Amino acid sequence: MIVGVSSRVPVLLPSLVLLLGLLAACGGDDKPEPATGPGLPSQAELTSYFQAITSSDPDQISTAASEVAADGSLAQGYATYVGEVSVAAAASGTPNEAVDVEEVDGGFQACANDDQCVTWTDLEGKDGKLESFSVNDTKLGDLLVDLTGQPPITSAGLYEVQPGWAYRLPLSGTLNVVVTITATDVPLSAGRGIYIENDKILKGTDPTGPSAIKPGASSPVALHFPKATDAKLDGQVTFPLHLGGGQGNEPIGFGLTTPAP
Repeated sequence: MIVGVSSRVPVLLPSLVLLLGLLAACGGDDKPEPATGPGLPSQAELTSYFQAITSSDPDQISTAASEVAADGSLAQGYATYVGEVSVAAAASGTPNEAVDVEEVDGGFQACANDDQCVTWTDLEGKDGKLESFSVNDTKLGDLLVDLTGQPPITSAGLYEVQPGWAYRLPLSGTLNVVVTITATDVPLSAGRGIYIENDKILKGTDPTGPSAIKPGASSPVALHFPKATDAKLDGQVTFPLHLGGGQGNEPIGFGLTTPAP
């Protein structure tokens, strides 16, 4: 899952930065203690989950989300987020490359090189399914926001935009927001977004996704907002949706919290 720096998306660096967050210290040579806790899957199943999310293979990631993670859990949402970003990266022409996963004390780790690693520890489970964990010592519930319950943003004959997931990289502080864009009659592409939270305004960098979504097709697109370390993840996202055929731009906006009915 390691790729070079993209000229289109300067924030991306290695793919593990985009997907997960890096720069934890890598492990030593001692045999690690396996992850333990009530309700967790087997060590083999846990290994398969973390191997999947660093595989860059959407099918493998989807299998891990459905077979190892508990339905509706943060662990399932995390895998889904990673899978959608992998699809977006491939569509952008900068596909991710798989990296190896190794066991560490109480969890798992994947390293981009000798000193750039992401670690998953504090694993929680129920009835033999993975529910949650910490990423580089930050609880997943403080990093990941499920937006899939929000209604899609639509314009008849033009587009549908379905908010998906928001994830803040625990060390870089970049906020990634994934949406699925469906084109109807004209090609579509996403522009740089803005994230607003109270008096905080974060300007986005180039999104990750296809240069154009063809009519009748859908694709996930990842929006990137650096310097979101202190964000409470309850702000508003807006971005321009570029319409092909000289039809201009459509402003798309939604919140990271589902509005009350």
